[in-house]
Amino acid sequence: MTDNQQDSEFRQIDGRKHSGQAALALKNAITWQNCSEVKNKLERKIAEGRTEIILDFKQVDLLDSAALEMLIEMHDLLMKQGGILKIAGLNEVCRDILMATRIINIFFVYKDINEAISHKRT
Repeated sequence: MTDNQQDSEFRQIDGRKHSGQAALALKNAITWQNCSEVKNKLERKIAEGRTEIILDFKQVDLLDSAALEMLIEMHDLLMKQGGILKIAGLNEVCRDILMATRIINIFFVYKDINEAISHKRT
């Protein structure tokens, strides 16, 4: 694997109460070099009928502007289909990036993956 690739994987969320959810554990930096790979994985899950996607940022150390654009695009796509994009486990740098750009307000942000899984939108 090259440094440009995103080493990410979807994790299965077990249990009937979590139907429709999918969690993607992201790793390393998310940049223009690997955004299309992440976007393709998200689009496949949306096409499969997943209405709630959780992005686990626990191992992500950096986001660039291409990553931010991709996140907004995926958020909008899910919202149009009645779904939700959740972001969990942001480190201080990634949280600061989202706050500085003021787009943190459009996302549902959680302390960790477990909180994101258990929180239900009302």
